[in-house]
Amino acid sequence: MTKTPAQIAAGLTVAQRAAFKWLKEHGGDACFDKHGVAFAMGETAETTRTVWNALEKAGLIYFYGGKRDGGKGYGRLAVRKIIQEQTND
Repeated sequence: MTKTPAQIAAGLTVAQRAAFKWLKEHGGDACFDKHGVAFAMGETAETTRTVWNALEKAGLIYFYGGKRDGGKGYGRLAVRKIIQEQTND
């Protein structure tokens, strides 16, 4: 059974909710710098990589690009499209 966004949100920590909100408010897409800090729309996130990893594990975001996909750079992260549509206020 697939969890609803509300069910997923109930299991998140305060830091995870804040990071997800930050990413949505900054276009839903960010890149990582060499220190693992997310950067979007001219701002850096006050979030550790551990929090982003937890959000990926929860299925709210995904990582792409960078060395993990055979490219250059440190990679990117984005809100999953289905989650973005279901959580728009």
